[in-house]
Amino acid sequence: MKTLGEIARYVGGQIYGDASVPIERVVHPALAQGDSELALVLSPNAASFLASDRVKNAVMPVEIGAAATPNRIVVTRPRLVLARLLELFERPVYVASGIHPTAVIDATASIGENISIGPFCWIGPESRIGNHVRMVCQVSVGAEVTIGERTLLHAGVCVGDRCRIGNRVIVQSNVSIGGDGFAYVTPEPGSIESARNTGSVMSFNEQLIRINSIGNVVIEDDVEIGANTTIDRPAVGETRIRAGTKIDNLVQIGHNCRIGRHNLICSQVGIAGSCSTGEYVVMAGQVGLADHLHIADGSLLGAKSGMMADTLPGKRYLGAPGVEERQFFRSISLIQQLPEIRRQLHEAQRAIIRLAGTSEGGGEPRAEAA
Repeated sequence: MKTLGEIARYVGGQIYGDASVPIERVVHPALAQGDSELALVLSPNAASFLASDRVKNAVMPVEIGAAATPNRIVVTRPRLVLARLLELFERPVYVASGIHPTAVIDATASIGENISIGPFCWIGPESRIGNHVRMVCQVSVGAEVTIGERTLLHAGVCVGDRCRIGNRVIVQSNVSIGGDGFAYVTPEPGSIESARNTGSVMSFNEQLIRINSIGNVVIEDDVEIGANTTIDRPAVGETRIRAGTKIDNLVQIGHNCRIGRHNLICSQVGIAGSCSTGEYVVMAGQVGLADHLHIADGSLLGAKSGMMADTLPGKRYLGAPGVEERQFFRSISLIQQLPEIRRQLHEAQRAIIRLAGTSEGGGEPRAEAA
């Protein structure tokens, strides 16, 4: 248990009221009940919650100003403070220390110290598991895999042969790392090749020959991977996720991709094979990348953007096909003007018809001479 004063020092906030109050848990302000709860007010829009007599202790943004809450911690970046608070009050996933009796570990595997390997996990031959690694349950680790220290693998994670995972990596449930890439070839030029060469489908994929995937996947330090995400291995070489990148649930990263440092990749993003990204790239939900693209440093790809070409550094892209933000909004503006443009065209067309009729008739009739 922490006191309000200790919490204020940890998060770097300014405290008002009784610093000695003990805090047992952090809650949403609507759920505050007791004197030992700390309510989180993340924006001025939530200030109305503070009018309740149930809120005795609160963290709030400086924009709210004075409040009736008896004890409060005032901060400048509430969401950053939220992250720090949840470090203090963390409730880590449960996995018992040691190796569960149902786990199967190959005799040639190397297991570090202070590990937790839960029920029905499997670790293959010649694999090396670092110190303080936790595997919740039903985790499958193939042959010759390396997993660094303090990495957490949630239930159902599958790590393919020869893959490498760094230190302090978090992998959520049912992630597949190192599945085979989606790669096939036809004996003769097939439908895709003929369409690219001629603009029409002139032949068909009568036989699809599998291209085996013998490469591996490398996950660097401090990466987080959301539930049900898949990261494929290439035919040769490696698929690599560089340090500090955070990947949401239900993301597909194709074979031979190279994802840069500190990327944010949101849910349902699909990245085709052999793409690469620079550093600090953000991809919002349902972004799609065609194969062999490069997304430059600092690019921001808006939700559902369909990227068909490389990007420029530090630019925002929207739409399908994805274009720079300014061009996208110009296009939207023109689309909104289309009804008026259509009306004007119809008026111009009618005017031209009238003029043409007048010209063919010789102009306005003139009075006969006396």
